[in-house]
Amino acid sequence: MGKITFGAPDNMSEVPKGQTATFKLGKPEDWTIEDTEWGEKYTIPIVLLSHPSYESISKKGISMQWQSKSVAAKSLYYWMYNEEQILKVFDHDMSKELDAVIELARLESGKYRLTINV
Repeated sequence: MGKITFGAPDNMSEVPKGQTATFKLGKPEDWTIEDTEWGEKYTIPIVLLSHPSYESISKKGISMQWQSKSVAAKSLYYWMYNEEQILKVFDHDMSKELDAVIELARLESGKYRLTINV
């Protein structure tokens, strides 16, 4: 039997300007685009490994989602999906990139920059 869940999803808090967070990506099949009251947002499941707004994170991390309308989130989404929102087929195994630790830096300008450490 499956499970039924009620309540709001756990979204990652915004990274403060000038700081970074690290996470691992969830399954691309679960990535979505959602219309919210603040416009279209990209929702990507993650395992949060470090974040300046979270006091203690276990070594296993915290399962949650990153929901953002930033250019970084959009670019990450379309790295895996085409314009028709169909998962891309790559000519090589993507497990190394998908299993990597991602660094999300929030610049002083407020913009985000993603770095995939493979």
